[in-house]
Amino acid sequence: MASNFYSLIVIGALLLPLVWSLTFRFLALRSEEVKRAAVWLVYLRRMRVLNLLAVPTWWSVSDALIESGAKLNPIFDYPQWVLLLFPLSVGLTASRLITNWTDRRIEGRRWTTMELFRLSVWNSLSSTVPLLLFAVGIDALCNRSLIGVLWIGGAGLLYRFAKAGLLSAEGLKPQLVKSGDLYKRSFTLAKQMGIHLIGVFVYPTGRGKLMNAHGGAGFIGMTDVCVHWLRGAQLDFVIGHELAHVQQKHGEMERRIGVGSYLGVAALAIAVPHSPLFFQVFVKFGVILIPLLVYEYISRRFELAADRIAVELTGEGEAAIRALTNLDYRSGAPNECNSFDELFLTHPDLSRRIDAIARTGQVSIESVIRIRQELSDRAEDSVLPVKLD
Repeated sequence: MASNFYSLIVIGALLLPLVWSLTFRFLALRSEEVKRAAVWLVYLRRMRVLNLLAVPTWWSVSDALIESGAKLNPIFDYPQWVLLLFPLSVGLTASRLITNWTDRRIEGRRWTTMELFRLSVWNSLSSTVPLLLFAVGIDALCNRSLIGVLWIGGAGLLYRFAKAGLLSAEGLKPQLVKSGDLYKRSFTLAKQMGIHLIGVFVYPTGRGKLMNAHGGAGFIGMTDVCVHWLRGAQLDFVIGHELAHVQQKHGEMERRIGVGSYLGVAALAIAVPHSPLFFQVFVKFGVILIPLLVYEYISRRFELAADRIAVELTGEGEAAIRALTNLDYRSGAPNECNSFDELFLTHPDLSRRIDAIARTGQVSIESVIRIRQELSDRAEDSVLPVKLD
């Protein structure tokens, strides 16, 4: 009986992610067609949270099984790290394949089946697997084994490598531009801000048609979809926002805070290796979630700061609101998210950003309402996908 019970737990780690991805697919496809894209994005947020929570949950369960002396099942003849890494990684990769398959249907992306598979694998390698490797390293350090340092270092290296692989799988291959409106406006604004801008990239999005922009290490870039939909003062705001990230070195600060948070919680976990099992479960959730929540919180603060700097630079509060609302409606993203969902997002809720911009740019409430209504009416027939993470 015990042997069958342990097998069911491992099978559950493989199948439960499939269950929730299929459930959300079913619910999204049953929604009204005009609201389907927005409903699906809400479900994507839910699944991202579930995927994150699955890691500390599985870590706690697998450790409890090992500590209970579960040696009656051939599964437990393998090293503990095999049990911790593979069942959940395989389950979540399969879940992401279903999610990407649904995304292709709802969002109208033209990715092939092989491209969907590559996206799913790279997504797991850049999120779930590094977290599980980190968990293996913590377990090893708790047992006073210095090999845990290698596991944690490997988690960091895999994350960096897999992030690059994910960008490639998404088709986001940067092209350095040396002319055009984006190039001229970027260098003009950079000069006004006293920034030494090295270059400007455009990302042809091809089949994915993702909306995204970034700035860091002397470069800024955005997808061709963003360039297509933004003009004049709206484009200036987005450029100014990304230049603010460069000026304030937000990317570098986020990385340092992220690494520091993980090292901090790792020290905490190592300090309490022999605590009661019930307390260890809370520690494991904290080790995984606290650094992520800290990182997301800092990222949201930086986004608001970049919005403020861009509005102060351009002096165009209404244009800034139009730019954000324009991209938001065209992506089909829901206008608002609840406070819990926002905890796991790198960008603040749209309404929060608009309110902050309105205060900085002295835009009246009536103007904000009018802008959002105008763009809502225009965007109903122009829905494009947006990258969430």
